[in-house]
Amino acid sequence: MSSTTLPLNTPIWLKAISILGIIWYAFGLLQFWLAYSMDTTAAASAGTITTAHAAAIAGTPALVWLTFAVASGAGLLGAAALFIGSGRAKLLFAISAISALVYYIWLYAISGTGADRPSEELPIAVVVVVVTLGFLFLNKRTHP
Repeated sequence: MSSTTLPLNTPIWLKAISILGIIWYAFGLLQFWLAYSMDTTAAASAGTITTAHAAAIAGTPALVWLTFAVASGAGLLGAAALFIGSGRAKLLFAISAISALVYYIWLYAISGTGADRPSEELPIAVVVVVVTLGFLFLNKRTHP
């Protein structure tokens, strides 16, 4: 058996969880794109977000947006790697977790715009990081 693949008898539950991960991270990429490409002026004018939230989104630096994209993209690739039994999933989930942490630390600890964002975003941030760490530890448990 190669050091980068799981045995051929990978449990069906692991494949099912991997598919859920693929969906989860694809949705993360969609969320990234919707936020990154948002016309914040129009959204604030329409009342779908506050003016302060629009300013917070518009003021997000490109490198911070990149961490969001990397977190979602690496997670998606990690879930696909887990599905096929690749040992590379561990590295991809680690990259995803680190990128997500950098993104959320910037949003809530460095940028000073955390209070300008909807209150439900912080619990979502916690869930995103916990899910990614869960995938990382699941992979470590199933593929040491």
